[in-house]
Amino acid sequence: MKNFIFAVGALAALVSLDVAAAAGSFQFVSGDVKVTSATGKDRIARKGGDINEGDTITSAASASAQVKMKDDGLIIVRPETKLRITTFRFSGKADGSERSLISLVKGGFRAITGMIGRSNKENYKIETPTATIGIRGTDHEPMFIPNPVDGRPALGEPGTYDKVNSGAAVLSTAKGLVVINPNSAGFVPNLANARPTILPNIPAFYRPPTRDEPAIVPVARQQPVGTLASPGGLIKGSTLTKAPLTNNLPVTTLKPVTGTLAAPVTALPTTTKTLQPLTTTIQPITTTIQPATTIQPATTIQPLTTTIQPLTTTIQPTLTISDRRLKKNIKRIGTHPLGIGMYEFDYVWGEHAKGVMADEVRTVRPDAVTRGADGFDRVDYSKLK
Repeated sequence: MKNFIFAVGALAALVSLDVAAAAGSFQFVSGDVKVTSATGKDRIARKGGDINEGDTITSAASASAQVKMKDDGLIIVRPETKLRITTFRFSGKADGSERSLISLVKGGFRAITGMIGRSNKENYKIETPTATIGIRGTDHEPMFIPNPVDGRPALGEPGTYDKVNSGAAVLSTAKGLVVINPNSAGFVPNLANARPTILPNIPAFYRPPTRDEPAIVPVARQQPVGTLASPGGLIKGSTLTKAPLTNNLPVTTLKPVTGTLAAPVTALPTTTKTLQPLTTTIQPITTTIQPATTIQPATTIQPLTTTIQPLTTTIQPTLTISDRRLKKNIKRIGTHPLGIGMYEFDYVWGEHAKGVMADEVRTVRPDAVTRGADGFDRVDYSKLK
């Protein structure tokens, strides 16, 4: 009995952990989309189903999905895409502990950022095999095209792309970074030591293909006079025709009018009938098909004994880009208690801020300055107190 109570308690704790780890849920699924958990178990993506930290989403050709994250961000997955929710931390408010890291293995998606990254922009990143993408409150579309295999033609030049619809994005490698503004796209090729660039034109694969409406071919059908065909039997442009008239009037035999017998005469009456043209307007029939309701199979939970290992999470300090090379319109507004200047400035991507300069911090507190993979300095403000 004690073992059973412990098993039920452990199961409840495990379920609680799974719920806590939920990063979002599927709002829409079309075609073959599967989810692989962090432990390697596959499941079919379904509307209303959860997506968790550590899950990998894979879409087949002509398949797509839309995921709403817990911070109200949106991810719209394109066909033939594979991406992983590597890190997702959100307590329900932007308190500095929130994190979002998406790893794009291949394909592409559209992302509309939520609360994560809105206040602490350094806490939201997208990684591809060749580049890192940061955001500045953005609606954007990352894409990674791997080198072609098996002779299949690539969608475009292999590499990392990002198209910005609103806001701004930063595309960076170890060789530098570019700021992508609305209605433009950045690119990093699949080459060693590649430098990001802004493309002169948005790639064609970002523009959805146009589809011509199928032509409607008129079809003539024989129907009785004055009778319309059933809605399922006609299409727009059909022509109604009248059935031919058949003279089925009875034959009349005339009697002789004198005493002289005459041979009987058979006369057919003449029938004159004027046919009025029949004009019928067929209204198009519009049918709204409601999506079918998917009934989830019931799941029987067997008693489970699970040993839960303690979970230790190390929260890295928040670093702020403070490299003088990324700032303009710099104006000194005061002096920090450490004796260095306090400044008001604009980042090159348009954000207005106040703070210190990394090169000055390095002279008094070198341990508070970190150089990132993109070659730019960041300052840990917690060490300046």
